[in-house]
Amino acid sequence: MELKQLGEHTWYIPGRVNIGYYEENGKGYLIDTGLDDDHGKKILKLLNETRGTPLRAIVNTHSNADHIGGNAVIQKRTNCEVWATRIEGIMTEWTSLEPLWLWSAWPFREIRGKFIEAKPSKVTFIDGEKAEREKAESEYPIMDTALTAVPLPGHYLDMIGVKTPDGVFFAADALFAPAVLEKYRFCVMINIEAGYKTLDMLENSRTTTWFVPCHAPAVRDIGELARQNREALAWVSEAVYDTLAPGRALSREDILAEICLAANLEMDAASLLLNLSSVSAHLTYLSARNRVEPFVKDCRLLWKRKDG
Repeated sequence: MELKQLGEHTWYIPGRVNIGYYEENGKGYLIDTGLDDDHGKKILKLLNETRGTPLRAIVNTHSNADHIGGNAVIQKRTNCEVWATRIEGIMTEWTSLEPLWLWSAWPFREIRGKFIEAKPSKVTFIDGEKAEREKAESEYPIMDTALTAVPLPGHYLDMIGVKTPDGVFFAADALFAPAVLEKYRFCVMINIEAGYKTLDMLENSRTTTWFVPCHAPAVRDIGELARQNREALAWVSEAVYDTLAPGRALSREDILAEICLAANLEMDAASLLLNLSSVSAHLTYLSARNRVEPFVKDCRLLWKRKDG
């Protein structure tokens, strides 16, 4: 684990989840904290050895477990605050909500591991009443700092990116490295149309010197990575549509199974449910374009092509 400098006051810690770090007026700010206590302890050790600056706050881009898993131990040891948007903050305080919404009922043991359900932490909402007043559609300052929150809809409920005054843009899970796309094929995206718009916005960000996605190397030009992520989204949509060949009617579980078997993908219970949410998002996207439609038959929700 190492701290790499990208700007005068901005660093990041490369890893399976890239962690951001920023300093202002003698205080430190983390951007996400990784998967678990162990990750959080390593981050603290690194910062103490290399910077020694008091940590004021953790800014969480969103509430997925691999981004908030180190919150609890860091907050306990430093008494720092945790900042997040309102709905992501609620999910961060009540982490059992993530497996619950994946399963749509009280979750069973196999989907309550640290990869889905992190330890909870106490959160201060960074958007105050802004979400209700303006629907958080534009950039806005994060508390009383020079950091800026940038809405990144698509991947999760109310995910944000974080910009520093050095022009470093921590882009959360708005896009993924090619190796990740190739390995998993289904990268979680709950709103496909919004995901495309976010990719467009990132490409048009003219004041950025570095982009730091959480699951891809830091880059100065996001264009090629955005193109690869568009292609990955389009692949899933077309795979869903192709599975619904003319005359066929399938449930979303059937669709997922056929795609994963054809692509030779293996899943446990948690990854299956995550992939199922992605299939659902692509069905919604295709339905909005009048390509597929749902219907109920024999007490099952099925999907078919509009032209078939």
